[in-house]
Amino acid sequence: MFAAHHKLERLIAIVDYNKIQSLGRVEEVLELEPFAAKWQSFGWGVAEVDGHDISQLRETLRQIPFQHSRPSCVIAHTIKGRGVSFMEDKLLWHYRSPDDDEFERAVRELEER
Repeated sequence: MFAAHHKLERLIAIVDYNKIQSLGRVEEVLELEPFAAKWQSFGWGVAEVDGHDISQLRETLRQIPFQHSRPSCVIAHTIKGRGVSFMEDKLLWHYRSPDDDEFERAVRELEER
């Protein structure tokens, strides 16, 4: 509300919206939908993108500010651990770091993509 009130059009929030919270999935812990509408209700211009699509992210960022004299929020829809078989969309990896062996395995899987 403060940012919109003061017309902070150079303020940008990028939300990594992977639908996981520390204790579980968003819909189980604390439902956030309609997520974009909540940002808009506080006076932000909002764009939703595939957070894994770098070209889409670049193009969206070029369009900022989304609305004159308003802050901008980019909601990047992502999948936690995407591309790593044992991490993808798994709650555990929202708060845990891989050990050395897991890290090496993850890097190998990503290089093979």
